[in-house]
Amino acid sequence: MRQLDVRIEAALGTYNEDCRWDLINGVLDECPDDVLEVALKLLGGSAPRERTLGADILGRLAGFDANGRTAALGALLAALEGERVPEPLASIVAALGHVAEPSALVRIYPLATHPDAAVRLAVAFSVATVSPQPVSAEARTALIRLSGDDDCEVRDWATFGLGNLVAEDGPDVRAALLARADDSNPEARAEALFGLAVRRDPRAVPHLIRALQSPAVGGLEVDAAAAAADPRLLPALWALQRAGVADEVRLRRAIDRCSGQPRSPLPS
Repeated sequence: MRQLDVRIEAALGTYNEDCRWDLINGVLDECPDDVLEVALKLLGGSAPRERTLGADILGRLAGFDANGRTAALGALLAALEGERVPEPLASIVAALGHVAEPSALVRIYPLATHPDAAVRLAVAFSVATVSPQPVSAEARTALIRLSGDDDCEVRDWATFGLGNLVAEDGPDVRAALLARADDSNPEARAEALFGLAVRRDPRAVPHLIRALQSPAVGGLEVDAAAAAADPRLLPALWALQRAGVADEVRLRRAIDRCSGQPRSPLPS
């Protein structure tokens, strides 16, 4: 049996996600000439696990195989129309996000209200990563809706989309970000605070002070403080500096900006 077939069979048989993705990466690293054909066949298979695996392979394959991107895109869009099982549907939507074709988003927006959290997560990922500027009304509506989702991972991706689409502003965007400023998910909370800070919304400052005082403070909160450039943040930043628990370069930048010093670029 070929190495490709061995990996495919193993990926279909395992329920350990880390192992499964290791096997998929192995398939892509080898990238034999017929991996596209095999993935397309899996996507059209009768078993949900086959269709899920086919979509996962196609989404990753399209990222570094320009010749296969068009075939992958067409197959994924066709599969999206008829898929009703949540697991393969989520993989198809996520794969379209990896293909990064903005025109596919119009087919994805309606799934923002899907009852399955994995599907909504895939929608949030795709809309957040693929939406071009200026952001469409549909993308804006989908991200705002998903930023208040019951699932913490969905909220995180949607809030990331809202917070990092810096050109987008307005009362609806700011209200959605403010609603996440004390989110139980620290990643979503940090994305919301950063989004509010780059918009210079003063309502972020009390939330940002609490975040900077938290034992779980991260780099994005410090970057948010730099973006906010508000002197009220200085005591919390100085305390972090004394404690030595934050990246010194980021912290120095935040302190300088909140002190009114000349702006320097945020770390990429």
